[in-house]
Amino acid sequence: MIRRLARATGGLVRNATDARWVVLALALAGCASDASPQEPELPPPSPDEPLAAAPAAGPTPGAPTISLATAVRTALAQGFALLDSRDAVSAMRWREKAAVADFFPAVTPTYARGEGRDVFGVDLSQRLPWTGGTLTAAGRYLSEPQLDAPFPRTTDLRLVLTQPLLRGVGPNASFFELRNARRAVEGQERSLELARQRTAVDVAAAFYAVIAQRQLLDVASQSLERTEGLRKSSEARLEVGLASKLDVFRAELQAAQAGDAMVRAQASLATALERFRALLALPPHDPVEPEAEALEPPDGGFEPPEVLVQRAIESRLELAEARDQVGDARRSASLAKQNLLPQLDLNLGVTQLGFGSSFGTAWRAGDTQVNVFLSASYPVPQASARATSAVAQLEVDSRLRAVRQREIDVEQEVRQALRDLEQIRKSVELQRKSVDVAEQQRRLAVLRYQRGLGSNFDVVDAESNLVAARSALVQLLTSYAVARLDLKRSTGTLDVETEFAP
Repeated sequence: MIRRLARATGGLVRNATDARWVVLALALAGCASDASPQEPELPPPSPDEPLAAAPAAGPTPGAPTISLATAVRTALAQGFALLDSRDAVSAMRWREKAAVADFFPAVTPTYARGEGRDVFGVDLSQRLPWTGGTLTAAGRYLSEPQLDAPFPRTTDLRLVLTQPLLRGVGPNASFFELRNARRAVEGQERSLELARQRTAVDVAAAFYAVIAQRQLLDVASQSLERTEGLRKSSEARLEVGLASKLDVFRAELQAAQAGDAMVRAQASLATALERFRALLALPPHDPVEPEAEALEPPDGGFEPPEVLVQRAIESRLELAEARDQVGDARRSASLAKQNLLPQLDLNLGVTQLGFGSSFGTAWRAGDTQVNVFLSASYPVPQASARATSAVAQLEVDSRLRAVRQREIDVEQEVRQALRDLEQIRKSVELQRKSVDVAEQQRRLAVLRYQRGLGSNFDVVDAESNLVAARSALVQLLTSYAVARLDLKRSTGTLDVETEFAP
């Protein structure tokens, strides 16, 4: 009996005399509570009791750790999604080189031999930039030594300059494919930078998710420790008749729920670690973990929404790409309209044909002729060309609408990100107060229960409120750290090299 009272009263009962005085005091306290219940004075929190904001929970002992900046740089260097984006940029650069090569001289040597006849020569073609013209040249040496003729050697040189006057004239037509190739490279580079920014935000979110799960696991562990103490105290009080079986059942249920919460927190922590490693292109079993980091409170002091929106409109890569796509559509529409014109070309041809006993004499004896002539063609069926021109003009209008729609989306995105940050900041302040109130409530409930002024129902309820408040605060603090980076991404000012510099 004395040992049970000692456990129930925290070691205050040491002998039979103490036991009698404790029973008498409890009876008097019960009578006093029936007469005029009075709340006990709330003692200050003990130094070893957890604070409202949980301290930085550490990684697994002995596990290699990595900072957020190092994790982001690792993901940027070896992330699978970014590797695909880099390959796409490389592919577009190869296509650009192929488009540039169209303006290099194309030289084709030829040689043929058979039936006593040898032919060797070279063909040359060159596209002219800016004008859209072409220059072609062909030279042939013909040798027929078995032919019974005074001149078995023949030289043939032809040079033709073709300059379009209507269709195909100008830099838009001549550089159309090259500009498209360069625009494709630029678009892929912008997509790569956007992918880098998204990867940085995703890694930060995974990093802070691990930090949050550690904090939640710590909260669950502390709650389990407290509920186990409550269960043992309730069982001890039941043995001495100071508690009912319902109190024991209630404490056991709370302890089981706290244990289940801890198991779920451990599983969630393992899942968060595996996701973090996957973003770094590491296998799930890799031991690397995020280093411990304290969750800083929100600082506030955001710029006005109008300033952030204007900055986003000027800096967002998506908007820059959308505006350039309008230029691409206009170039295509202009070329499609030009293709409706007839084909009218100005041709300048130079030919030299000579015969002789040797190639030298044949070349010197060649007869040079210069020809200037016009060539024209106009296909009668124009339905396809007209449809292409009409569709190209519609594409211009569509691109213009897309730019305006994108500007509206960017403004909405920036304002939403700013509202989220402001909401989190205010929620953190309120949640800190909730944690303080929940701690006060739990201490008061425990004190009332220890003095016999109530059942452990209030203790169980206060414990649930405290765990919920602390968990919500942890989630808010980690969400703020990620939302701050997402606001920079939304405004187009997230420089991953500067933000995550070593």
